Amino acid sequence: MSDIINIKGTRKGLVIFLDSNHDFGDIKKTLNTKIEAARGFFKGAKFTFHLKHTLTAEKTKELEDICCSHGLVPDEKIIWGEKAMSESIRPLMREASPALPSVGITESDKKPCLLINHSVRSGNKLNYNGNVVIFGDVNPGSEITAAGDIIIMGSLRGVVHAGAKGDESSVIMAYRLNPVQLRIATTISRPPDNSQASTLPEIARLRKGQMLIEPYLTHGNKL
Repeated sequence: MSDIINIKGTRKGLVIFLDSNHDFGDIKKTLNTKIEAARGFFKGAKFTFHLKHTLTAEKTKELEDICCSHGLVPDEKIIWGEKAMSESIRPLMREASPALPSVGITESDKKPCLLINHSVRSGNKLNYNGNVVIFGDVNPGSEITAAGDIIIMGSLRGVVHAGAKGDESSVIMAYRLNPVQLRIATTISRPPDNSQASTLPEIARLRKGQMLIEPYLTHGNKL
């Protein structure tokens, strides 16, 4: 029943696509299962719903409560209609560069964002002039290069290079961080031969020219 709900990431937060033709009990169960499977990775993210067909306010509130119980934050506009989808969301599925306010926004936030809704297979190489978000794994033998941040909602076992144009404020984050090589700007890090992947999401960043890898949960929602 995975086709009942799909969760897509955008620079403005998560969009949760619901096929409300299905039994409402199945919708609630699938939503809860999908968020639980992320193991806290969505915590703190803003979310909106996109409904294929209208739900009652009571049912929408039940779905909102499920999301909030896992630490997600409802956006001011909780439901997207088809018009909003066609004008605002579909373009963000491939590439997004929304107009952002200047206050409190970093240079990385202003970069365009490429969203990849599948795992990256061995032998594949990607080079993008912006941030990259991958809803899947980065497998051994694959390479991801980005001018900005690289966020992987899965296991990282390949080679990744964030801040490829020299941006030392860029970060690399993954649900399972066990790469062949990490690189931010000109700094390269390789895991020791006996290293084991953490059971928590981790984030890599530069501190005084050194690569620092820490559990993501210690940073709240700040990158």
